[in-house]
Amino acid sequence: MRLLNIVPLSVLVLLPGLAFGLGSRLPDQDAEATARGNAFTATADDASAIYYNPAGIMQLGDGLSTESGLYGIFIDEQYDPLHGQEGAHSSTAHEPVQPVPQLFMSYHPKDQVFSFGIGIYSPFGLKTEWPDDASFRQAGLYGSEEFIAFNPVFAVQVTRSLSIGLGISANYIDAQLRQGLSPMPGDSFSFKGDGLAVGGNAGIMWKPTERQSIGFSYHSPVSGDLTGHTQEGLNGAERRASEAGNAKLAAGKQQLDSTIQQIDSLPIPPSAKAALISQATSEYDAAVAASGVGPSGSFPTSFPTLGAKGNLKFPQYAVLGYSFRPTPQWNLEADIDWTDWDALNTVSLKRSDGSTVNVPFDWTHSFLYEVGATYAIGLYKLSAGYIYSENSVPSATFSPIIPDSARNVFSVGIGRSFGRCNIDLAYQLGIGGTRTIVNDSVADGRYSFLSNAVSISLGYHF
Repeated sequence: MRLLNIVPLSVLVLLPGLAFGLGSRLPDQDAEATARGNAFTATADDASAIYYNPAGIMQLGDGLSTESGLYGIFIDEQYDPLHGQEGAHSSTAHEPVQPVPQLFMSYHPKDQVFSFGIGIYSPFGLKTEWPDDASFRQAGLYGSEEFIAFNPVFAVQVTRSLSIGLGISANYIDAQLRQGLSPMPGDSFSFKGDGLAVGGNAGIMWKPTERQSIGFSYHSPVSGDLTGHTQEGLNGAERRASEAGNAKLAAGKQQLDSTIQQIDSLPIPPSAKAALISQATSEYDAAVAASGVGPSGSFPTSFPTLGAKGNLKFPQYAVLGYSFRPTPQWNLEADIDWTDWDALNTVSLKRSDGSTVNVPFDWTHSFLYEVGATYAIGLYKLSAGYIYSENSVPSATFSPIIPDSARNVFSVGIGRSFGRCNIDLAYQLGIGGTRTIVNDSVADGRYSFLSNAVSISLGYHF
């Protein structure tokens, strides 16, 4: 007796292990600081000190100091397959200019030893989108993150040469990701969630002499509970294949029922009927199992939107800087900036149906080495800087969403004072060397990075 031969169907219905990296530090919160390679912690002499070193707001003089600014970055990322990598092709992620605004306000009461202020800025953020037909689409296609910090601070002049600052931050976080379920364009798994979190920052500024300054800044880790939803979708070919598979399953079940009825009508002993029915049922079950159908007994043609929650940790980071002014016109500074990416391990997205999607990070801590100089000429200031940025993402958990690599960042800028007002402009070029990933995974290949950014800040002292 032969039952319907159910054709095996290779429709991917299980969530892959995600390799998605959320978040990238944005240390560029002021145009002059950006022009100086962000070597600004020991200088911090405008309202953006709220971010760079809150102790620095004690230098701003009596009254209200404000600064608003915009940092815009254009990112160009390129993927090329390895030699002999069958079926893979090159892809480019051209990101439009991503604007990142900032606003800082600081107030120093006359004849007082304290100042206070507030900053609204984005210390983390990222948006990356690859073409839907990227060879590595199962490893990641799209990722975006918004992190907005509302950061009030308070600073005190402890001695003539020493000031300290403390702050607390209320943070809003919004994160989205999307990746393919299969190598075929059109299908996807996506997550969107947001939440609130609390953090803090602190700073110290010590001026042992009029020409020297030492600054230290610290930002605490932030742990955000994100609440949102996940969604999966099939492409047209997969949906049609599921429908065809379900039709074959239904036909096979109908044939089994008909076969059982025929066996029941045979003039043979009950034990023989039971044996034949058992044989027919076993053949059907084996054909169903060979088709690859899931526990539900049918191939999915659509998926429900499921609620999802997850906790995302953002790292603590600290900066130590030394500023030297050989003449009143020159300001030279060198900083070392440490970020504790070790805190970012595996994030678990718990869904409302009881399933869990694990997002592996396992990043490592890294340093930024920053040097910068500013030269004052009358009402103008000319600045230049350089940053060497270490890689934070190990090859084992590499994701195309954040193709991190060691990078060299160069910057220049100009500023001018107009009485109580000042304006600063900066240009920044980031160059990442080609990084080769060989993990025997869909993300294998060569990745390169190039960024161009501009920054503008407008300050006013009331």
